[in-house]
Amino acid sequence: MSSLIFCTDETQALMATDTLATSYDGQPGYFTSKASILPHLRMMIAGTGTAGFLDRWFVVINASAVRGIDNLNEHSPGYLATMWSAYKLEIAIPDDLTTTVYHFGFSEKTGLIHSYAYRSATGFQSELLRYGTAQKPECSLPDDYRFPQDIEKMMDEQRKIQAGLPKNKRVYIGGEILIHHLTTDGFNVYPLARFDDYDATEKSIYENLKAQRKK
Repeated sequence: MSSLIFCTDETQALMATDTLATSYDGQPGYFTSKASILPHLRMMIAGTGTAGFLDRWFVVINASAVRGIDNLNEHSPGYLATMWSAYKLEIAIPDDLTTTVYHFGFSEKTGLIHSYAYRSATGFQSELLRYGTAQKPECSLPDDYRFPQDIEKMMDEQRKIQAGLPKNKRVYIGGEILIHHLTTDGFNVYPLARFDDYDATEKSIYENLKAQRKK
């Protein structure tokens, strides 16, 4: 599971993700990038939910002949649904786990930022997103917010909310905050901050890895 916070308008898209991947029961598994850029398409992708699925989607897009984000949108629902069915069988994903894929990029038709969401819960139907801000999982949007300055505060609130939920309902957020920013000038990708428990989480990752190797 993941944190995703994003803000879009006609000329830019900025998104922030955490970097922690966990097992189904919330045990730290590894640090990872939950978003990728596709410079030849002037677009970015991100994913929440089940780990690893976005990586495969990136490979498919990068090896395809699509012309841009809108052309890709025409094919994405069908391809994603087929891939998800196969991925669930291969990885033995429980039926109650879901994934959502997000696309942000400059339209090859209008030259403006277009954003799409594809949710496994709705069969990956294409959802055109409005300009503005969104955050997943829930947290408040500060008054007179500034991005990226307020993102760390928002993710800290997400973590606090999730810590109060039952473990089987919790979204586990950790590692670092990574920023992906697309403007008319190009891409800017950088780490914004590390969470306070980064070192402890990293230690748990290696301890879990050692335990798995002994089995």
